[in-house]
Amino acid sequence: MNTENHSVPNRCITRERKTNFVEIFRTTPTDTVCPNFYILSHANGCMFEPHCSYCYLKSSFWYLPAQQAFTNVEKMLEDTRRWLRRDDLESFVLNTGNLSDSLNFEEIRPLVPRLVELFRSEAEAKSRPHALLLVTKGGMKECRPLIELRPCRSVVVSFSVNHPDAARRYESGAAPVAARLEAARRLKKAGWRLRLRIDPMILGYDYRGVAAQVRDLAPERVTLGTLRAEKSLPRFTEDGLFDALEKTAETRRLARYPREQRLAMYRAAIEALGSGIEVGLCEETPDIWNELGLNTEGKCCNCCV
Repeated sequence: MNTENHSVPNRCITRERKTNFVEIFRTTPTDTVCPNFYILSHANGCMFEPHCSYCYLKSSFWYLPAQQAFTNVEKMLEDTRRWLRRDDLESFVLNTGNLSDSLNFEEIRPLVPRLVELFRSEAEAKSRPHALLLVTKGGMKECRPLIELRPCRSVVVSFSVNHPDAARRYESGAAPVAARLEAARRLKKAGWRLRLRIDPMILGYDYRGVAAQVRDLAPERVTLGTLRAEKSLPRFTEDGLFDALEKTAETRRLARYPREQRLAMYRAAIEALGSGIEVGLCEETPDIWNELGLNTEGKCCNCCV
C-alpha cells in the first residue's frame, strides 16, 4: 500500500527575505504553560495541500497569495551562526516549524542538510546547549535528507501525529499517520533524537491506539494538545470542526473544549503512553498541567530543550 501519496501544490513563491531570519517568539496567549523560544523563519506557510482544517497559519497568512520559501540561504545561515555563538539567550531552541513545516520546502529550496552541519560544527562539536528543532507532518519523502545524513545530537526531529481517521479527515494533505510513524521509526533507528506530538486531539476519537504506537517508538518526549483556536481562525473553515469549543471574548485567549473533556482526553493518552516517557502539553493552561501532575516549572514540552 502506498502511504506516501500526499500531494504538494505548485503555489509557492521563492524570494529573498529582507528582515532577520532569527527572532524570539514569546508565549501567546500568556495564560498558557509555554516556553519562549527562537524561530528560524525559513519560509511562510506550508506546502501540504490541502492545509489542515485547524491550521492557525490560515489566519496568520491569510493575505499571502502563495506559500513563500526564502532563498537567501547564506544570510539565513549567517544569522543562525551568530545565534549559535551567543550565550545571553532566553532559550537555546531554534524552531524551524512554527511558521511552516520544517521539511516540506526542501525540494524547492534545499536547506536542512546545511543547517544540520552548522549545528554539528557550532553546537555539538563545541558542547553548546543550542538545539535545532525540526517539526513535521511528513513521511519518508520529506525526511530523506535526514536519512542520508549522520545524526547530530544538537538536532531534534519532532513528528506531529493524530488519530488516523482524524488525519484522513482534517489533515488529508499531509503524509498519512502510518507514514509519519514509519519515518519516525527509521530516524530513531538511525540515531536521531526523536520527539512526538499528538496534537490536536479532536473530540470523538480514541487516542489510546496512536498513543500506544508512539510509546513503542520510545521518543525522548511526547507533547499532547487538544483542539484550540484563536478568535479569528474559525471563520477560515466551514466543516464545523470548532463548534464544540467554548468561545472566549478575549482576543488573546484560545477557544477550547470544556475543561473536563480535555482532562479526559489527556488522561486516556497518558495512561496509554505508560511510564518512562516525559510528557508535556501544548498551549495548555496551568490548572490542567497541575491536575494531571505534570511539571509546570520545567515546561517540558516540544519547544524547550
